[in-house]
Amino acid sequence: MYKRQVYGDVHDIGKNLVKTIISNNGYEVVDLGKQVPAEMIIQTAIEENATAIGLSALLVSTSKQMPLIVNELHRRKLNFPVLIGGAAINARFGWRILKCDDGEPYTPGVFYCKDAFEGLAVMETLADPQRYQESLADLRRKSEHELASERTTAEPAKVAAKERSLPPAEFIPTVSEWGPRVVASMPLPLVADHLSLNELYRLSWGAKNAHGEEWAHLKAEFDARRLRMLADAEKNGWLKPQGVYGYWPALADGNTLILYDPESRTDANPRELERFEFPRQAGGEGLSLADYFLPVGSERFDVVALQVVTVGEAASQHFAELEAAQNYSEAYFVHGLAVQMAEAAADYLHDHIRRELGLREKQGLRYSWGYPAIPELADHRKVFNLLPAETALGMHLTPAYQLVPEQSTAAIIVHHPLAKYFNVGVNRVDQLLG
Repeated sequence: MYKRQVYGDVHDIGKNLVKTIISNNGYEVVDLGKQVPAEMIIQTAIEENATAIGLSALLVSTSKQMPLIVNELHRRKLNFPVLIGGAAINARFGWRILKCDDGEPYTPGVFYCKDAFEGLAVMETLADPQRYQESLADLRRKSEHELASERTTAEPAKVAAKERSLPPAEFIPTVSEWGPRVVASMPLPLVADHLSLNELYRLSWGAKNAHGEEWAHLKAEFDARRLRMLADAEKNGWLKPQGVYGYWPALADGNTLILYDPESRTDANPRELERFEFPRQAGGEGLSLADYFLPVGSERFDVVALQVVTVGEAASQHFAELEAAQNYSEAYFVHGLAVQMAEAAADYLHDHIRRELGLREKQGLRYSWGYPAIPELADHRKVFNLLPAETALGMHLTPAYQLVPEQSTAAIIVHHPLAKYFNVGVNRVDQLLG
């Protein structure tokens, strides 16, 4: 009997295929839904006497919960094999998190499944003691090889934090109005122009491995589906892109970016609003996001922009209604489109900020928490303290600082012309796809 829980985003395969597994192969599935606390996942597995636990993530930030659950199962000496999948992770991620924080492997195993069919194959392996032990041995070999490779390729830090220096930006944007702004609605067709079709079709809609004629056929089918769904969303209002953003005077102190009250800029001791601690690369160039801002003691303030966007709770409600009606296939496509439209809304607002600050087209990079340069999500709370995401957009944060509605993003925009994307490489879990 196979008990399954989906954490975060729906798996690439879609729930229609999970339903097929239930009806055709005799597996019972317990689906706990999205953004479920680790304790509920573990306790339900115990109560249901589950054969295995399944975890799925579409977002990188969500997938960071997987090693936490594996470690907690290991700490309690529970024996549930864990199946993981979703667009945010890959097989190497599974090999990495097999090893727990105490240095020991998770004995029951962590099995990466790229789709429902691999999940079914793993379940069949778990039912055969000999095949299960052979699979565990192979998994442990791959895990050791992956971690050994990671250790030998890791670079020592080349630049200590106190030694790191970048030339200041020649141009510091001028801000006519400090503080937050509300974008109550964004034109849906214009936001849709910012969709990454490759990510929508290949990651969110499951065509990751399609090529040649198969890809051409799927692309034509998905093009028609996308236009049809966007028209329906505009007519019935289940996608409502909106956002909040703002500008603050800022200065860097080592790895810390300090944001100040704009009204106190001329004071001898300007009032601090928030401090963001940005980790520094363990190797490479030793970068931290704080390096891109003028340091404390400068003759003037630098400028930082923050933004939060969402496509609204109506997208989640529409998804839930489709699931309740057992229209799993359509729910799958709705969920994928909503997630990618949130990213498109972020790009739309990002472009507006670039124009408002007078930046060049490619200048002003956008970094989101939970991703390689700033992996920790706790700063979402500080962003919400500065931007009215809760009051203006109806959003809130989970205890793990995940954004709700889940089809939402938060980001910091760095105007420095030398800014680039980088991986801080804090540890083997923080960087999921390294």
